[in-house]
Amino acid sequence: MTEPTYTAAWVPDDDPARSPDVAAELAALWVLQQAEALHARPVLVTQTKRQWTLGPDAIRRLATASDTVTDRGSRPSGHRRAVLAYLPRYRDMYRAVPYARGGALAVVEYRADPLRGWAMETQAVNLVDGQLTPKTWNPVQQNLLEDIHTYGNNGWTRGPGADHAARLAQELVADGVDSASILGFMVARHHSEEAIERLAAIIREMV
Repeated sequence: MTEPTYTAAWVPDDDPARSPDVAAELAALWVLQQAEALHARPVLVTQTKRQWTLGPDAIRRLATASDTVTDRGSRPSGHRRAVLAYLPRYRDMYRAVPYARGGALAVVEYRADPLRGWAMETQAVNLVDGQLTPKTWNPVQQNLLEDIHTYGNNGWTRGPGADHAARLAQELVADGVDSASILGFMVARHHSEEAIERLAAIIREMV
């Protein structure tokens, strides 16, 4: 649960007019460029194997040229890889990050598990416009996020840590930082899906 150590990029799910093919093509091209620079075979992380054959053309092509990872698939070895997490749940992000350490990670966002906070904390390049994703929280809010992260060293299970995290999350939300951004920040700090779900439940109860 440390600070990100990879180059990040994403295609946010912020435009209903953007086709899945365009989003996938942007991310796949970036990952292939990163893989070439790293001299390493790319890694494709998806929710299911079906996405390798039924998804956009760019994902089908990348699946044939990559080590592939799903819940049930085999696990490639190594890090310093160029990784594409396609429509990832938080559990898929947790699985993708170790391969990307020292390398690169691109994401095509899955709206059900929003990643704006991850993109801000990693300063991910928005592949739609080529700009770095700016942090919208101020230094005080950053410190509160860091404190919640620290209190999550046991996954925000019940106890003093969870109680402190709840109080800080309530303060952040009251100050304009939404819960999705808080959870995305914790994805960037590599908390597990189970831990993030517990934090999400805490936030729902307190705000």
